[in-house]
Amino acid sequence: MPQHTASLFASNQTGKEWMESILPSLWAELCTEFGLSCGVVVIKADDEDSFYESASFGYGEDGFYYTFLNRGSAEWDKLMSSREPVFFSGKEFPLFGKTTNAMSIRVVAEESIGFLLVESEEFPSFQTVALLSLFAEKIGKEWGKKFPTFLKKLNTETHSSHHHFREEIPNLASAIENFNSKRLVSIFGPPGSGKKTLAKWIHNTQLPEAPILVVESVPEHFGKFEKAIMEWGKETESGSLVFSNVHSFSLGQQQILADWWSKSEFGGSLFLLGPTEFGEELLPEFQQILRNNSVFLPALSFLPKPSLSRIIQSTFAELCLQQNRSGLLLSEAAEKILLSNVYSENFVGLRNAILSGILTCRTQIVDIPDLNLNRNRMDIEIPDTEDLDLRRGIEALERQKILLAMRIFSGNQIRMAKALGISRGSLQYKMKQLGLM
Repeated sequence: MPQHTASLFASNQTGKEWMESILPSLWAELCTEFGLSCGVVVIKADDEDSFYESASFGYGEDGFYYTFLNRGSAEWDKLMSSREPVFFSGKEFPLFGKTTNAMSIRVVAEESIGFLLVESEEFPSFQTVALLSLFAEKIGKEWGKKFPTFLKKLNTETHSSHHHFREEIPNLASAIENFNSKRLVSIFGPPGSGKKTLAKWIHNTQLPEAPILVVESVPEHFGKFEKAIMEWGKETESGSLVFSNVHSFSLGQQQILADWWSKSEFGGSLFLLGPTEFGEELLPEFQQILRNNSVFLPALSFLPKPSLSRIIQSTFAELCLQQNRSGLLLSEAAEKILLSNVYSENFVGLRNAILSGILTCRTQIVDIPDLNLNRNRMDIEIPDTEDLDLRRGIEALERQKILLAMRIFSGNQIRMAKALGISRGSLQYKMKQLGLM
């Protein structure tokens, strides 16, 4: 092994620094030293279930995606459970080279966290296999050192952005106490203030094993609505039924819901979510249900600056972890801008602004130029399985997959399109449609 390659292998840098600065160049030198045609290192992102291309060699600008190693495939399962190198014949599998064979080695920390794969005209020698196995072991050790302690702490429930926000809700404690007897909570607040998130949190803390169903829209036909609400009640049984847009209920729908709640044998709990002010006329019995046990969420702009600062910092840490950018810092100037901004969509607007900075930043510090406070439609969270809005679910899934491809291939649209299985034109159209360009 050349002296420079050996020095990289034994570098004093560790953890995140080794993974980011040493791994790519060391991989290229190893592939060159052993005469390999091409090779890639694929590693699991921190605290995520996604994988990204950590280093590559010999593929050119367009790159290459090994489709037969999609997660869930027989080849993937074989590789992720094997303690020995796994070989793939070029005659049986689609490889990058026309006359090459491939060898892959699993990378393990406390669990399987990825793999390295190389192609060559002949199957690698024993010496090559031994050194690449040692290299895979080294990657696993350094990957395990990547998490800074303070980010681990920030990722706990007590340091989450919504935890800090819940501390600012005046009557939340009494509403939770009443929930156990009344089985009902009405949550009012401005758009994006976390009404649905709070409902799910109350459900998960008070009824952790019970089912929950979130209804985004209801049938306009009274007969269909009456039938649907009975079916939803049967599905949730002793769990929770959440209606997220009760302000849009007509007088007839209000009457049906009020009658069902007072007369049915539904043994579960009910959450009614709406704005702070209702424009529609309310039936007295429906209004009584809404007022029975209610919570009012403040807008972010009304929070004390220290509280908003804690929410900004915890939101920034959460999004950094999601995007595998755990080494980023938020500048004081950027935080000051975020503190002074008025968010019409509250949490959604705040998360969009911070996420824009994380995706745009090309250094280790997110600063004012990286923030795009006017960008919208950037909510990348996939709706939970209990949400029934199919269109929103499909759109959010597409957005998440494209953002994942952006991170894996560093924004290279040709390689992104190949991995996503669509044309480059279709990719650009979807990115514009989803607000990613």
